[in-house]
Amino acid sequence: MTRNARIGCRWRRTLSQLRVRLTAEDTAAYRERSQRRDQIVLRVMTALAISGQTARLFFDAGLAGNLYFDGVLFRLFGLACFATLFALSFHTITRRCLHAVVGVGYLLATASLAAAYAAVSWQAPLVNSTMGIALILLSAFSFGRRQVALVAVAAVVVAVVHMPLAGMGSLALPTRLVGCGVVGLITVTASWFLDQHWRRGFLVERALERSHADLSRAHRDLEAAHTVLIDQQAQLVRAERSAALGRLVASLAHQINAPVGIQVSLASHLTDQTNHFSQRVASGELRRADLTDYLATARDSSALLLDNACRMANLVTTLKRLNGEVGNDDGAGVEVVDVSDLLARLRPAMEALMPPQVTLAVEAVTGARVFGASTLLDTILHQTVSNAARHAFPDGRPGAVRVCVRPETDGRVALTVADDGCGIAPEHLERVFDPFYTDGAIGGSSTGGDGLGLSLVHSMVVGPLCGQIAIDSRVGVGTTVTVRLPAAA
Repeated sequence: MTRNARIGCRWRRTLSQLRVRLTAEDTAAYRERSQRRDQIVLRVMTALAISGQTARLFFDAGLAGNLYFDGVLFRLFGLACFATLFALSFHTITRRCLHAVVGVGYLLATASLAAAYAAVSWQAPLVNSTMGIALILLSAFSFGRRQVALVAVAAVVVAVVHMPLAGMGSLALPTRLVGCGVVGLITVTASWFLDQHWRRGFLVERALERSHADLSRAHRDLEAAHTVLIDQQAQLVRAERSAALGRLVASLAHQINAPVGIQVSLASHLTDQTNHFSQRVASGELRRADLTDYLATARDSSALLLDNACRMANLVTTLKRLNGEVGNDDGAGVEVVDVSDLLARLRPAMEALMPPQVTLAVEAVTGARVFGASTLLDTILHQTVSNAARHAFPDGRPGAVRVCVRPETDGRVALTVADDGCGIAPEHLERVFDPFYTDGAIGGSSTGGDGLGLSLVHSMVVGPLCGQIAIDSRVGVGTTVTVRLPAAA
């Protein structure tokens, strides 16, 4: 490959990189936009020409009072041509035949101005430069075949018509054509580069518009998905409520079934013994031993019936408390309670709950006071401490339970009951506040609980005491129950 061929290939690659290619869809949109832009360019150019030539007219009139009337008329005709172009820039004709309109108006205006300036001898040297600048200004219009034709026709007309009108007819025609051709080539090249720049900006805008449309569509999809998720969440909440209600009913039936079954069995047994005793009395075969046995049976059955009836009554009372009726039946009201004094008063009772191998530690900041009811706080402390003492240390495992009270910076008082016992498994931790939730390691008959202790504590804290409760536990490390209550001033 020759050196010239290599240079030609390099130039073609450079031009290919500079050229911005548009798709068919983008081409139609860009054409519409370029037509509107060309109309704006025409308005700006004609407005500048009108204002500049008008100012020049008054300036020359003041500078040289002996202006030739022929020159003034040519100037006025040029201004009229520019004014006509400015008016046509608002008409649809400039969108269909822009280059033809601009070519006719531009050539007429510049020809009249060239004749006007040539009429004044001291302005003649400026005419050539003015026409060259005016030709270069055509590069502001969008590049295309019509733009190339407009510049070519303008360059030829300037060389053939304008320059002789300006008194430069002494120059050879080829010289004038070459000069105007060079200026025209500069104009076309500048128009091409400007058009490529505008195309890049157009593609950036189109990309932004598409991105915005994609984001809007994604936003709508996310909103729809969010709505679906909210509906699904509501369905899950309803399902969880139904499941929780089912578990509650099953647990409640289990808790009620035992004492009710015992009472039914005892009542049936007592009825049989009473009938047997009545038959012995009616037959006259009653002995002292029969009377003694019947009285013992009646006494034991009555005691068991009373015990199971009390269990039923306690269960009903607990259910009322879980339903938000805590304290209504015992006259508990809102008061300011000094938690440190409360702990000091309840410490002997809490120590009595500890198994022999478990120790109790109490840490309380003096003056930590909360809004609440002392009876409710008594119940909360009793339930949490007894729950830790009963379930955290199975099989005689040694350990410690620590009760701590401290004020917090957010205007609350934190009451913490922590143990270093066996901990709660993760699958059970999230359900420890459910009513009647029992497990071999959490409540249940194996440990003497009914699964209502922490549920009752939760209802008291978040209900009448307007507080917060949280539980944290790790298997083999221990469990911490934290109750946060509003502090009293």
